[in-house]
Amino acid sequence: MKSSEFAKGHLMMFIGTVFFSFNFIMLKYMMPRWMNGFDATFFRIVGAMILFWVSSIFIKNTAIDKKDYKTLFFSGIFGLFPFMIFFNMALQYSSVIDVSIIMTTPPVLVVLISIIVDKVKISMMNALGLFLSIGGAIFLILIGKSGGGSGRDMMGNIYAAISSVAYAYYLFSLRNCSKKYHPISLLRWVFLAAALGAIPLGIIFLPHAPLVHHPSLDAILILSCIILFPSFLSFLLIPRALKRIGQQLVSMYQDLIPVLATVLAILFKMDKLFWDQPVAIAIILLGVYISSVAVKKVKDKEKLESQVSDK
Repeated sequence: MKSSEFAKGHLMMFIGTVFFSFNFIMLKYMMPRWMNGFDATFFRIVGAMILFWVSSIFIKNTAIDKKDYKTLFFSGIFGLFPFMIFFNMALQYSSVIDVSIIMTTPPVLVVLISIIVDKVKISMMNALGLFLSIGGAIFLILIGKSGGGSGRDMMGNIYAAISSVAYAYYLFSLRNCSKKYHPISLLRWVFLAAALGAIPLGIIFLPHAPLVHHPSLDAILILSCIILFPSFLSFLLIPRALKRIGQQLVSMYQDLIPVLATVLAILFKMDKLFWDQPVAIAIILLGVYISSVAVKKVKDKEKLESQVSDK
């Protein structure tokens, strides 16, 4: 691969990581002052869906195989939709730092889903990585409330954990389709499926949102940024970055999100750092690292065996 393409991949992932990090701050500012988690889910999914379909007009779309439409539907309605709604609800009820830390667990949860669905054999190293990451998230959920602090809520942290599982399923379900299709061609259908769950929420809850009754230019601008940057552009950049720098480097950038989100939350005086949070993130990231090393060893072994058999 050309060094310029490798550099582009790093740039794409860095930009996407910054967008995701600011997403925590912007959503926390908006909820519940201007809207609740249900309203945020409607705006993010439906807004991004419109942007993906409009964008698809300007590209040469990849034709989707009929057998893959089912995969795209399930990834949207059972992956993307619950990920968004539980993520937004988590931020409404819990702290930015707690939620951002718990959201580092999807990489190891993808491995866990692979073990369950694909009957992938698990090594002791992989098991240790899974145990540490999941244990770190459980530690934060259980200790967070007793640790005190304004805005720290156990239920909100549980929502974040559910959101992590949904996002892991989303990544797992699209693992093959993301290699076959252009990101816009793929994501327009995934977001359309997710919109089937989001639109009823908008019909029910949106008429009661403060933003509808007392619109504010600042709130509308922030909401527009939430839809355009983390909900549209970040989802568009990550598949492109994956092709250029690989899953391991992408995961490393995703692990930076809680660090950036924590710094931003403290700078904007939305949150305070408590003793259990650095401990939890250290445990989770250690688990993610151990799990990624274990997966790499398996892939390297398979690659070596394939090369030997070819000879």
